[in-house]
Amino acid sequence: MFATITIPFPEYLGKGKATHVYLLKDENTVLIDTGLDSKENRTFIKNKLKELNISTIDYILLTHGHIDHFGLANYLQKEFGAEILIHKLDKDKLEDYRNAIKWFDENYELIIEGGYSREELNEIKNKLINVINMIELPESYRIYENLKLNIGRNTITSIHLPGHTPGSVGYSIDDTIFCGDAAIEGSTAIENFRRELDSLQKLKCFNNIYPSHKKIPLTRKDIEKLENHFIDRLEEIIKITKNGMRLKDIVIRIYGDKIYESPIRALIPIRQVISYLLYLEEEGYVIRKGYLWISTKDSL
Repeated sequence: MFATITIPFPEYLGKGKATHVYLLKDENTVLIDTGLDSKENRTFIKNKLKELNISTIDYILLTHGHIDHFGLANYLQKEFGAEILIHKLDKDKLEDYRNAIKWFDENYELIIEGGYSREELNEIKNKLINVINMIELPESYRIYENLKLNIGRNTITSIHLPGHTPGSVGYSIDDTIFCGDAAIEGSTAIENFRRELDSLQKLKCFNNIYPSHKKIPLTRKDIEKLENHFIDRLEEIIKITKNGMRLKDIVIRIYGDKIYESPIRALIPIRQVISYLLYLEEEGYVIRKGYLWISTKDSL
């Protein structure tokens, strides 16, 4: 049995995307990701599992260590006795979720030089810390590097898909893969652009691609559209930085000068543009002079 359960985005966190979690029932019962935690979501998923006649969950497989993917894991582990598994490169986020925003601290001065004020960045970070302090982390979990999990007639195999996070994975059965946030219709948040491109190549080997948000399933054509979207973004950055541009101005030019209710959503455009710029810098398409990013070529 295979079922999709779409977990709502809790109101207390502002606006955001619902999370698709996937139930696989064989001799063992597996849940891929869990969605965000809230009182309402605990009731919601418990009722859904009851409708599906699920009384135990043997394994919770996490595609990566972001809160919208493991938020309900501790609750479900206590209620259904599940063992939680996560790739070793994302385990740090289950140890202390402040590790999920390490990149923010690592790029803090770069972001300041790029035109953002310390006041606005510290306000975003304080909001993030407030959310982090409310998170209920799993009490126990198992880490792995390469997973082959026999659940009866089927075997689930992990496929490493870094880019969104270092330890992002997909879980495959035959020509189907559950890919987390490695690919989402239209776009996806990126931490490392080069690794993301490599991961998209891996996804194109599958006929059925189930992401954690928006349209399901995706096809190879959807993955190619996503690749083209990223290439268009790179071309856009090369074009607009011909005469030099600050990070903040690049972000505004591409994403607009929006005020985000959610601190996470406020940071995603900044991180996205940084990932593009660092890739272009590595490839020799842009250089950094002081606080300006300047393109050195007309196109890719």
